[in-house]
Amino acid sequence: MSNTGITVTAATSSQHAEVVEVLVEAFYKDPGFVRVIPQPDENNDLLRALFGLQIELQYGKDGIIDLATNEQGDIVGVALWDAPDANHGAVDQVKLLPRLIKIFGLHTAKILLREFSSARMHPRFPHWYLYTIAATAQSRGTGVGSALLAHGIQRAGEEAIYLEATSTRSAQLYHRLGFVPLGYVPDNDDLPSEFAMWKPPAMPTL
Repeated sequence: MSNTGITVTAATSSQHAEVVEVLVEAFYKDPGFVRVIPQPDENNDLLRALFGLQIELQYGKDGIIDLATNEQGDIVGVALWDAPDANHGAVDQVKLLPRLIKIFGLHTAKILLREFSSARMHPRFPHWYLYTIAATAQSRGTGVGSALLAHGIQRAGEEAIYLEATSTRSAQLYHRLGFVPLGYVPDNDDLPSEFAMWKPPAMPTL
């Protein structure tokens, strides 16, 4: 898919390391990840390890990794998706458990509790789940996020999509593309709460 000089394709395994770096750059200050990653995270090593693990054992195997490139072929954005038949959130984390413990030790419990809490908020109806969407710092505001999201919406077709927005700016983008607010995901801290949003499935026809 191409939009304003941006092409969206599936990432290959050889691109996974660069995918991780795009995600780290985009989310190292994001409240959703600051909430679960022990701070301070020197050089973002723990966040990098978490994304690397998720790419290796979750999205690179059973999920979908969309890659946005510009006209020069540079990677300018990434989106990670679960399909409707995936085990959104909680069950995914169980698969990662041994490696999570190796990386985070006792802090793994906090990460799992957060993931289980988030999974409980997912609608019970079949749906696509947008875990993360990110643009590189140099490409923000150039339509990368819109291109990635439009690609995912086109793939979902008449099926529903669920996501959690971590900023007002991203929530406004999702709203412009047909998502409706569900409410804030409850948290027990002073960081900004994630905002759950839903793109309903198509109405049935006769």
